Amino acid sequence: MFRHLYAPSTLLPERQFEQWCASGRVIEQDQRGPKVIILDNGDFLKIFRARHIFSGACIYSHARRFYRNALRLAELKIPTVTVKALYHFDQPGQTAVLYQPIPGHSIRDLVRQDVHFVEKSAEKLGKFLAKMHLRGVHFHSLHTGNILFLPNQEFGLIDISDMSIYRWPLMCITRYRSFKRLCKYKEDIMMLGQGYWERMLREYFRYSFSSPLCQKKIQSCNPFVAA
Repeated sequence: MFRHLYAPSTLLPERQFEQWCASGRVIEQDQRGPKVIILDNGDFLKIFRARHIFSGACIYSHARRFYRNALRLAELKIPTVTVKALYHFDQPGQTAVLYQPIPGHSIRDLVRQDVHFVEKSAEKLGKFLAKMHLRGVHFHSLHTGNILFLPNQEFGLIDISDMSIYRWPLMCITRYRSFKRLCKYKEDIMMLGQGYWERMLREYFRYSFSSPLCQKKIQSCNPFVAA
């Protein structure tokens, strides 16, 4: 559990960073600068900037969390990005991670583009979420934009810095929070449809070994009840 807790990082020279910004494609940025860059070779550079000098991210950076989570997910056989390098900048609180993306499209995109996606993926998603929870993965920022449907018809995860991974299956309250977070993005769930949601949950309960009480609690997240 602890062997990935600390990983050494390499200084990313300003000149190299500027070269990557110029030759690559910036796909996400804010007022402080680029956040995600696609490099010429298809790799991604994701930059993290601590908001405050005394932020916890200055002690244990989001880039290092991302790096650690990628390695641990790979050990758990949960598809995700392949991390290549961990960097820090001269400026305090600025870090970055270089990674190879996984091929696929987010659920959020597919539900808008592929009319057959809803028909074929509900059971697979339920089984995937059950596997995550049984293997101790709590994705704090889970939503349909960071779950990818892969070419092999399986699911994978991106944007993985905000995550806790335990050595035991998730407790009921944590599973409930995971579904509550997923349902926070109500428009996304509504686009999948009530039938999709119900099929997904049936498969989740089938594989997750949730108690009847836990199943009832998770079902209380149902966004279609109040719709």
